[in-house]
Amino acid sequence: MLSISYDSTFNGFLSVVFEIYRQHLDVGEIHPDRSDAPCNLFMQPFRIETSQESAQRLKRAISNQASPDILSTLDAAFRSEEDGIEMKILAYLRKMFRGVDPTYAKNPTSDEMLPIFMIARSVRREVGGMLGMVRFSRMPDGTYFSEIEPKYDILELLIGHFRGRFANERWVIYDSKRGYGVYYDGKNPVEMSIPNIRQVSAMNSSDNFVQLWQDYYKTIAIKERENSKLMKQCLPVRYWKHLPERQIQAKWA
Repeated sequence: MLSISYDSTFNGFLSVVFEIYRQHLDVGEIHPDRSDAPCNLFMQPFRIETSQESAQRLKRAISNQASPDILSTLDAAFRSEEDGIEMKILAYLRKMFRGVDPTYAKNPTSDEMLPIFMIARSVRREVGGMLGMVRFSRMPDGTYFSEIEPKYDILELLIGHFRGRFANERWVIYDSKRGYGVYYDGKNPVEMSIPNIRQVSAMNSSDNFVQLWQDYYKTIAIKERENSKLMKQCLPVRYWKHLPERQIQAKWA
């Protein structure tokens, strides 16, 4: 039985699934590079490299057998980085491609799809919330920069929104939790990394955009109507670190 490793991307995972079918592999676990979980020592390690062609072929097969919406749901659930999510998706795909039940592929209440659907819903909820919590500062070269640390790996799902809103600007959104970001040069988004993210963050801490956010917050805030419990419900504490308006006070009581 194999312990399969891959590059942690969705296309990488689809390449794994493709090779499992092509080579008739006996898989016990699928282990992304980004995971800190130890591999099972009683399984044989097996590496599968990402093949864009294989990933695209499997995407077409899933869309044809189920629907593009199901493919999107699998992608969203995958980005949760939940332990074992690969094996859950694989179990669904195996039953879907078996074709025993023609209604199975689109049934969100099946034993295999229901947990995937619930995970995907949580991921999409964070995407929607994060769109309102990205704060840009302006770097010396004129590039707009934002640092985020989302619970899920949703950076790629945010790019389309900001590409549409700031189509002619240069900007970077950087996920410091996972150590990668996307740089948009006014035409195309490119994945990138920053060796010293703390230095970049410190450089932008006194930017005019940061000051504008803080001034706006101080203007609309009414001390007598502060409700910390409601604030934490609407705006989880884990996001405060990168919100300039929350840095006015060292601590929110």
